Amino acid sequence: MLQGVIFDHDGTLVDSERKHYLLWVQLLAEYGCDFPEDEYKAHLAGVPTHFNAEYLVAHYPLPLSAEELFAKRELLTLDAFGKEACPLIPGAQTLVEWVAARSLKMAIATGAAALEVQPTLTQHGFAQYFPIVATRDDVTHAKPAPDVYLHALQQMQLNADACIAIEDSPTGLRSALAAGLPCIVVLNEYSRGLDFSGATVVVESMQAAQQWLTEHYGL
Repeated sequence: MLQGVIFDHDGTLVDSERKHYLLWVQLLAEYGCDFPEDEYKAHLAGVPTHFNAEYLVAHYPLPLSAEELFAKRELLTLDAFGKEACPLIPGAQTLVEWVAARSLKMAIATGAAALEVQPTLTQHGFAQYFPIVATRDDVTHAKPAPDVYLHALQQMQLNADACIAIEDSPTGLRSALAAGLPCIVVLNEYSRGLDFSGATVVVESMQAAQQWLTEHYGL
């Protein structure tokens, strides 16, 4: 019996990937580097920021280390994400309210920092639905390691087989699977066409995810 649902944040609850991409464009432009959106979609969308930094330092002629690039990006992130909430993914509000109405336990498990999630909780009113928010600040290893999902499960006091994760990226899917969770993948423009082997189901929208949950669990 389903007892809990764990949502990813970026790209799943909020439409943030283009904003993340544009911050990298801004940062790399300081060093005379163009950064194509197709490359971001193929390699960096849905991937924690420090892994993004490692990739960019390895593939672009940047005069700084991955740690230095990550630190500069974190300053931009604080300004861009720490104050104003990103818009919600279409159907996210409805699905969150629908899950809550069925008295299921709910959590967010994200590779983002807590400061990036806080505007979603306050400005979109999601704090009432998500008493448990597991972020990269809470764990040693970010996604695709299972740590953030395991932390959420521990806080929910539930086993993985009593929950399901909702994700949008291969990195997030790998994290959920490593934690023993079944996982619904909801595609978006940055994840469509990527490899989601192992997903319980791959759907095109939040509405389709709700329909699958209704039919599969009899909710």
